Amino acid sequence: MIDRKKLLLLYNPSAGRAQTSRNLDMLLQKFCTGGCETTVYPILDGLNAEDILAGAESAGYDIVVCCGGDGTLHHTVNGLLRLEQPPLLGYIPSGSTNDFAASLGLPKTPEDAADAVVNGRPHAIDAGDFGGELFCYVAAFGAFSAVSYETPQNMKNAMGHLAYIIEGVKRLPIGEKYPARVEVGDQVFEEEFLFCSISNTTSIGGFSLDKSVEATLDDGEFEVLLIKAPTSVAEANTIVSKLLARDFNNELIHLLHADSVTVHFPTPTKWTLDGEYGGEHTDVSVQVLANALHMVF
Repeated sequence: MIDRKKLLLLYNPSAGRAQTSRNLDMLLQKFCTGGCETTVYPILDGLNAEDILAGAESAGYDIVVCCGGDGTLHHTVNGLLRLEQPPLLGYIPSGSTNDFAASLGLPKTPEDAADAVVNGRPHAIDAGDFGGELFCYVAAFGAFSAVSYETPQNMKNAMGHLAYIIEGVKRLPIGEKYPARVEVGDQVFEEEFLFCSISNTTSIGGFSLDKSVEATLDDGEFEVLLIKAPTSVAEANTIVSKLLARDFNNELIHLLHADSVTVHFPTPTKWTLDGEYGGEHTDVSVQVLANALHMVF
């Protein structure tokens, strides 16, 4: 007799181009033939992943599969890591950008991603603790950090990653600056910043780090990208050219590695966590949760 696993599928009906709803029958067939007894919950207003998982702890699921974008994954991870014994996590990306999936090298089609859940093996992945809220791949503040959660969903669905670029262009950071004291490990930066990201990924907003940059997802360290606020048009142009050239260590841009980061602002400043709004804060402490996630792919 086949030893069947208990699988919980959480899916966001509005992610991407609503492709999950169209693919639901295919996914259920894949999981059934792969030896999984599957329970399905849609993520809806008033029914989020954290609440579903809090109520499902006693059900004894072996795998929780998240089907949606980075935001859906963010809430699923927050729900999972609050369980005493979190089950394995599977991910079928169906959002507009899917940065974390790109970093993991997950299959791009729902069919192949479902096969990876059924036939894959567990991998330990780092997560981040942002003052009690958890994140999968990035916490950020500064210019463009609000683009992901303020871009209209119908625009994301219609245009994919191009929607983020268009929204970013609308928000060109002329004169935009964020004074802060940032402590990265034993290094201290007290500057006016344009942007800062604390990430466990090789892709942010669809923008991939160069392969020469050492960034792995299970090394117990964040990749911390700091971009100083330009004081002239010439410096702004330099920042753009350095980013396009993947030059992350110069007088305006720093890429560092550390297992903890603290940030102090003189006034409350907005953050984004995995593309979701992360609130306004004056003091932030971010810690790596080494190998906290166990994903199957």
